[in-house]
Formats: sequence, C-alpha cells, structure tokens
Amino acid sequence: MSQREKVQIGSSPRDKIIERAIAVLEKDGEAGIRTNTIAADCGCTAPILYREFQSREGLIIAAQAERYKRSSQEAVVGLIRQITIATSREELYDNVSTSLDSIFSITRSQYRRLRADVMGSAVSRAELRQEILRIDIEYSGLIAAAYRPAVEAGWMSPIVNLEVIALWAQGLVNSRVAIEFDSQSAYATAWDELTKRVILRELFG
Repeated sequence: MSQREKVQIGSSPRDKIIERAIAVLEKDGEAGIRTNTIAADCGCTAPILYREFQSREGLIIAAQAERYKRSSQEAVVGLIRQITIATSREELYDNVSTSLDSIFSITRSQYRRLRADVMGSAVSRAELRQEILRIDIEYSGLIAAAYRPAVEAGWMSPIVNLEVIALWAQGLVNSRVAIEFDSQSAYATAWDELTKRVILRELFG
C-alpha cells in the first residue's frame, strides 16, 4: 500500500481496527491481514489490537462476522418495515412478497457472494461458525417479533414458528448464490418463484 488509508477519527480503537480489517479483507483477502500494519493504519499500537482481539485469527473472525452481519442488515430492516406498516392480512402478504422480490434481486447478489465467502472461511473456524449462527438467530428473532402483532390480529396462525421460518428463509436466500455462478442462468426466475411461493405458504398457509 503506497499510502495508508487512515480510518476516520472518532470511533473506538476496536471499531477502527475492524473497519480497516474489513477493507483489507475485501481488497486482499485474509492473506492481506497484517496486524502491525492494520494497527498503524488505525493510529494505535499492536498491543492495543491484541488486547481487543487476542490474535490475528481473532481479528479475522471478528471482521468476517461483522461483514456477514452487515450484508443482511439492510434487507432485514426493509423487511421489518414492510411487515410493521401493513394494515391488513392482504397488505402484509403483498408487502412480504414485494420484500422477497427485492431480497432475491440481482442487486443483492454481491451480498450473497459476501456471505458465501464468510461461510467458506467459517468451515475451518468453529468460533466464526458460532458467530454466523448467532447473527442469523438474532435477525430471525427480530423478524419474528415484527410479525407478532399480525398474529395477535388473527392475520397469521399462532402455531407457526416464525423464528424457525425466518432462519430457514435466510438459508434459502444464501443458497441462491449457487445459481448466480452463471450470470445467464435460466433457473433464476424459476428459483425466485418457487422459493417465494414456499416461504409465503409457510407464513400464511
């Protein structure tokens, strides 16, 4: 790196280090993570980095987990908003259907590839696997909570396990990356229609 990219002043040392590590991961991959260089780029010392993350491996796990979390955040927030603004069962169904179209769209393919990259890294890292699961469970809980007023209103069945459905749906979304290896895949539309149909059926019967 000819000129070090300084992380913005104002965030904590931990936040600065994670931001810099994420930038390195996205440019050079895990091989580019050099703790002394990242510490210097963030205006701190290597001991501060090691105090926060214990090791280079700990830093990689923290940065990869944060990448995974951010990759779904916008979609989750958008889905929750569409759930909470619905004023009838029919509107809720339409809003969720529209949200799924957005989540499946090609514009979000980069986030699916990112999650696949992080999951690949997690294959040999038990701690990162646990972080991914924790993030998915956290998001599924938030989505399930957003649906509860609809359950109370009688728009959805009270026996449906909404957290499990949200967690399962996240797995389906992640799997879409498999047909995106071929950008001209003839299966994309059929995948979208089938996946949306089964998710909506599980939610609304």
